[in-house]
Amino acid sequence: MSLYEMEDVMLGDIPGRGYAFKRRTAFGKARRGIFFPNDEEDLEKLKEDETFEFNGPCYYRKRGPRDRTFEVQVIDITSTRMGERVDFEAVDNPEPVLRAAE
Repeated sequence: MSLYEMEDVMLGDIPGRGYAFKRRTAFGKARRGIFFPNDEEDLEKLKEDETFEFNGPCYYRKRGPRDRTFEVQVIDITSTRMGERVDFEAVDNPEPVLRAAE
């Protein structure tokens, strides 16, 4: 049984299934997530733009999911048996901010 459940979400204007989650890092709290687009042809849109708005559930460690909207950037696209998996992280995460400052 998985800890998080896939739900209907939007990444930019692309519909699909996925979720986001919040975790603690050495640099502060960070939000990451996964997304499976309903139509794999929409992956080209994800490669064109730098940031997108995520709209869907964000899981917290001690509470259930809360619907949230925040800016994200795609960090990886991987082929799986379920389809193309898109990994993303919030633009305001402390780790990407530190990488950009280097």
